[in-house]
Amino acid sequence: MNELAKRISVLAAGHGAVDFYLPVISASLPVLIPIFASQGITSYAMAGFLVTVITLTLAVVQPLAGWLQDNGKWTIGASWSVLMTAVAISMFAFIQNYWILLILAIVAGVGNSMFHPNAYQQIYQFSTPANRGTLLSLFSVGGSFGYGAAPLVAGALLVWAGLPGLIYLIIPGILVAALLLKFPQKPVFVKREIDATASGTKSGWRRAGMMLGISSMRTWVYYGFLAFATVYLTTYAGVPYFYATLLVTGMFYAGMIATLVAGFSSDRFGRKEILLISYACSIPAYLGIFLLPAPLSLVSLLAAGFFLMAPATIEIATVQEMMPGSVGFASGIVIGIPQALSAVSIVVIGALADNVGMPTALTWQVALMGLAVVCCLALPYPMKYFHRKVLSK
Repeated sequence: MNELAKRISVLAAGHGAVDFYLPVISASLPVLIPIFASQGITSYAMAGFLVTVITLTLAVVQPLAGWLQDNGKWTIGASWSVLMTAVAISMFAFIQNYWILLILAIVAGVGNSMFHPNAYQQIYQFSTPANRGTLLSLFSVGGSFGYGAAPLVAGALLVWAGLPGLIYLIIPGILVAALLLKFPQKPVFVKREIDATASGTKSGWRRAGMMLGISSMRTWVYYGFLAFATVYLTTYAGVPYFYATLLVTGMFYAGMIATLVAGFSSDRFGRKEILLISYACSIPAYLGIFLLPAPLSLVSLLAAGFFLMAPATIEIATVQEMMPGSVGFASGIVIGIPQALSAVSIVVIGALADNVGMPTALTWQVALMGLAVVCCLALPYPMKYFHRKVLSK
């Protein structure tokens, strides 16, 4: 294995580790809620805030961590980020006080937040425009795999040993942190020169802001649907609960595969081309969930997962290339802000569902993907494949 393959593999393992710990809190809530009740905390909203506080932490800390990196200020090493996240979540095994757990959730969110801009900027520095999409997608798959595996592993430990079983979750964190120590812990700091043609211009910020808005619309639709997918499938589509959970898992992993396909394709055909195709194809795929009869509607659900997640890493690569002098900050905002808005989307869709019904509330979200297509067409970012075809005529 060459050095490039080793570096991307180890960073992908780190990504899998830090993202593995995030869903553990959600998986533990059924066991924690009775304990909280004995402490006088009977609100589901307060219990759920343990999950929400991580999302809020990601939204604040990731851009801040990226900004600190860009300016050569303090940056925590990748190994420490993984270890901090692992220790904080593993402590749920023995600490059941709600307020201490809230602090631990914030610590886990900080550890996770510090890792992402660090790793994304490292990849930007050792990649080129010809392979950046592919390398970023390989890195992202590591995170998706870890995130998807967490509920299964945490659930098995909780069934086997209850909350004390969560202490075993510290093992992968220690192993991956040790592995990361063999490689660079942070990006190389390059002092930025004042350059009117670089990303510090108002034009660069405007383009990046537009891409961030498009990414936020896609994330809103994807995670908003994912939050209510099981409810919709069991209550309105007549799918048994077990099969509904399998379909939601399938939708998630279809998106994981999509990031690989889209990342490689964007290097070959162009970022904007693949973004447009993904946004456009997501519209009929998403509508098919509600309009097509079974089993076509279930196939459409998997297709929607594929096309809605396909642009994720390309959006990051695009914003990085729009702001080459602020790669850490760019990476932080394009990950953190859409994640925060996805938490808001759940509340908004829930409120709409109370008034117009769940199927209608979810179907209406497709309008955001239509808007994403329009905005992507207007995005001031060059076409690659189309431009090459025009010149060859």
